[in-house]
Amino acid sequence: MRLFRKFVNGQLCIATPIYEGHYNDEVFVMSFKDKEWFDAELKGLAAVSTKFYSPEVLDVNIKNKQIILKWRDATNLNHAFHYNTAPSDWKQQVKYIIDDLENFGMYKINCYPHTFYIDNDVICVMDLHACVLYDDTILESTISNIINDKDRFKFINGMLDIKSTYDYTIANNIGNWPEELLDD
Repeated sequence: MRLFRKFVNGQLCIATPIYEGHYNDEVFVMSFKDKEWFDAELKGLAAVSTKFYSPEVLDVNIKNKQIILKWRDATNLNHAFHYNTAPSDWKQQVKYIIDDLENFGMYKINCYPHTFYIDNDVICVMDLHACVLYDDTILESTISNIINDKDRFKFINGMLDIKSTYDYTIANNIGNWPEELLDD
C-alpha cells in the first residue's frame, strides 16, 4: 500500500497530521492516533452517508481506530491537479458539495483539494473529521496542536469561531486551489 501524501509546490508532503492514510487500487485506509479525531470522522461520515458524494465505508475497526473506504481506481483531487487530470467540471462539483454541506448545516473547515477525490469522474468528499455543524463547539485546546495558520483560526473565549474560520478558509483560497472556489 502507498502512503497518502499531497502535493505542495510540486513536492509530496504529509497530507494531514490527523491520520495516516494508505491506499492501493481497491481501498483507502485511514489510521487515526487519536480517538477524538476518529470519532469526529465517523460522525462526519454518518452525516453525509446518504449523499452521492459520500465515501463508501467498507469497514470500521474501532479497536485500531481505522476506517477503510472503497478506493477502486480513485484519484485524489490534489494529485489530479498536479497531473492535470481533474475533470473539466471539478469546480462545479466541489462547489455543489460545499453548498450542499452548508445547506445541510455543516462547514467543511478543511476545505482543501486533498480532502476530495475523484471516482469515475464524480468528485467525492473525504476527511470529514473537520465537517462541523454550525452549532458545534470546538475548544481551542482540542485543535491547538494542528493549527497551521494562526490568522485563519478565530477563537472567542477559547472556542473556535467556526463561521469566521470557514469564511477565512474559503475567501483566502486556503489549500491553494487552482481557481477561487466562490467566484462564478
